[in-house]
Amino acid sequence: MKKLLLALPVFLLLLAACGSTYDTEIEDVIALENEHLSGEGQDMDLAREESDIHVYADGGYVELLYNGANGEEQQIVYEEMDGGDYTRHEEMPEEVANLTSEYEEQNR
Repeated sequence: MKKLLLALPVFLLLLAACGSTYDTEIEDVIALENEHLSGEGQDMDLAREESDIHVYADGGYVELLYNGANGEEQQIVYEEMDGGDYTRHEEMPEEVANLTSEYEEQNR
């Protein structure tokens, strides 16, 4: 029993470290979506904790699912382009539709 209690914190630390692989991409995409919402005149500040997130193709595509200001679910996909810029898609691009996500967060 002692060994289990000692191993638990180590396991939790390793588990937490694994979840941060795509943090930069996710934070970049949330910032871009907030810029887009602001440009559309929507008074909403999207947070990571309010979004379901799926990452595909080694971080090349980040999908955000969140409830918009009107309460409707929004599905937005950002595609990383050469040079680190992103293209915003309002639906899942065809080339990603059949891929399995490599990372997911269910926050809603």
